[in-house]
Amino acid sequence: MATAYKPINGGGTQLRPFNTYKRWVVTDINQRSDSYLTSVIKGISPTFGEKINVSESISLPAYREVDQLDNSNSGTTDFLKLKHQKVVWSSLNQMFFKHRPRVERDLYVSASIFSIPQNRFGDGVQCETIEIVDTSITSSNCQSIIIKDKKVDEYHGHLYDAGLDTGSYVPFGNLVGYWGFNDEVIPRYAKYDDVIEDRSGYLNNGVGRSIDYNYGIPTTGDVQLASGTKATFNGTDSYIRVDHRKQYNFFATTDYSVSVWAVLPTQQSDTSSNYNSIVSKRGTEKDYGQDSKGKDILRRRNIPTPIFPFDIEVHNQSVSSNNGKVRISLSSGTNRIITDSTTKINDNLPHHICFNKTGSHMELWIDGVKENTGSLPTSGSNKVITMRGISNQMDILFGSKALSDGWFEDSVSSYAQLSGSLDEVRIYNKGLTESEIKGLGNNDYLTGSAYQTNVVGEVFYNHGVMVVSDPRPKYRYIWTGRTGDWDYGPEISNTNVSEYGWSTKYKSTKQLHELNILCEVGSNEFNVSQNPTLKRNNDSESEILKAFVTGSDFKNYFTTLGLYNPNGDLIAVGKLASAIQNRDDVDITVKVRLDLDGPFGTASTGSLMSGRPATITEVKDKEGNSKFIWGKLDRPDILVGDSLEAIEQTVSQQEIDDLNSSEVLPKPHQYTSRFK
Repeated sequence: MATAYKPINGGGTQLRPFNTYKRWVVTDINQRSDSYLTSVIKGISPTFGEKINVSESISLPAYREVDQLDNSNSGTTDFLKLKHQKVVWSSLNQMFFKHRPRVERDLYVSASIFSIPQNRFGDGVQCETIEIVDTSITSSNCQSIIIKDKKVDEYHGHLYDAGLDTGSYVPFGNLVGYWGFNDEVIPRYAKYDDVIEDRSGYLNNGVGRSIDYNYGIPTTGDVQLASGTKATFNGTDSYIRVDHRKQYNFFATTDYSVSVWAVLPTQQSDTSSNYNSIVSKRGTEKDYGQDSKGKDILRRRNIPTPIFPFDIEVHNQSVSSNNGKVRISLSSGTNRIITDSTTKINDNLPHHICFNKTGSHMELWIDGVKENTGSLPTSGSNKVITMRGISNQMDILFGSKALSDGWFEDSVSSYAQLSGSLDEVRIYNKGLTESEIKGLGNNDYLTGSAYQTNVVGEVFYNHGVMVVSDPRPKYRYIWTGRTGDWDYGPEISNTNVSEYGWSTKYKSTKQLHELNILCEVGSNEFNVSQNPTLKRNNDSESEILKAFVTGSDFKNYFTTLGLYNPNGDLIAVGKLASAIQNRDDVDITVKVRLDLDGPFGTASTGSLMSGRPATITEVKDKEGNSKFIWGKLDRPDILVGDSLEAIEQTVSQQEIDDLNSSEVLPKPHQYTSRFK
């Protein structure tokens, strides 16, 4: 009997990767079902410098603090209920946040984590397919928060609030300094803080003395809760210093602005002057000199200058009628432009202050309202500014006019130390529009734009982890219910979502590989059919064909093509849509296409031997030609015959040895096809 098998030549194979996607919709109702198996976990920051005990000793059970929020009301597994939330926060910070560039986002005081098991996200969550709808928000003016993702790179993306209006945001490219203190995730006192982070991208970090970091400016609107972190000054020796940089070389002919939030008491501790400094650039500078022993040192000199581009200060009780009013000024040394507010801000409430230099005008804005304007001298019909020389090399100081620990030989009559708190200090190299200033002064619970971002968290696509962590209280309980204790309330009928629950949509990714094999049928090949009805007595084992089959007029057809590997396993069957006549005057080529699936992230066939997946890797030779490297023996190399005996007749021992090595695929006689 003829054996209808043929090795496949090496040039007839192609391997092409492609991604497939599946849509998932997870809710607070179905999250722990066998179909989804997602986990919602809460992380809470340890106190500053706290070391976290995972267990008290090797013989005692895991330790956790009972006063932390946990999943006790979720009705799920004990494993989730016992999650130590400080350990969760610290682990998340170590893996995803701590070692990234400092200009990127922090993990804030609390974090809501949505974790997907790998067999539910495959090779990774598809970028820009996430939609979170959360109804835990307590405001009567908002029913839900909608959060989506924006791709940063293949591995990481931002989660952003799709409902926030970003139209009033100042362009980030104009931001030359931003000290929001939100890297301080929990309250603490710093006798000396050597890194106060600048998040403008210029990395001009400040240093501070005697700073008390505590809960930040409260939100406005129908919910008043603290947001972020503010820096509090004691009125005695506190200050924050930012070194001078070329970005702060402001001139009378250029536009620039300073934005700051302040919470000030009714009385100031330091009354050595009629004013206390909020933000200034006129009191201290870097200088090289010698100490008392004649050693060369870099020192800070308290040498007030009459030349400065901005100065923001507050009247104190020394002049009772003006107590609490804000004063702003700039000076060329011979000409000082000064203007005062009409509003008093010494009421222990948060107020937004904006120094806005635009054209020949110096504007003072309080809480989004322009209260006064000072005019620079001009000449001619074109109003050309004639004032010159306001730029200097002085450092920027918050909360003080001079350094309380400056050079010991310098004598300062008044440090103008501030009692009170500052937050969200920003410097721009442009004049701000009215809508931009109002946006900086808006800290509404729902629509606030004081933080100038709609990003509320991050997603790590290849890990299947989404994290919502933000200094604004609006996002504190995403995924965790109305009070953060997994209290979702009753299910809303026919929605599969609870009253204070959530739904999260995403697409998983799986990379498959399309293998194309060209099977060639020569004009004189496969000219005997294996159909049992053509054999004597319809016996499939018979070697004798019926008489009409042996005539020259008989032409056989084929309908099926099988591909075999070297182990004799049938790995693919190609079924034709219709039978094809096997002609004796032309060659026929049949293209067989199959998709290969394997371990996540690895192109491979399903293993034909337990525990031995066959990996495929495309490489380039010196000429740039593609080669496909197969890592295991159980690859789709095609075997000849009904049994292993057939391959012994067509494949040499050397060729079998070649198949056992990770050589370039394909080679002659590695593939075999069978027709019938």
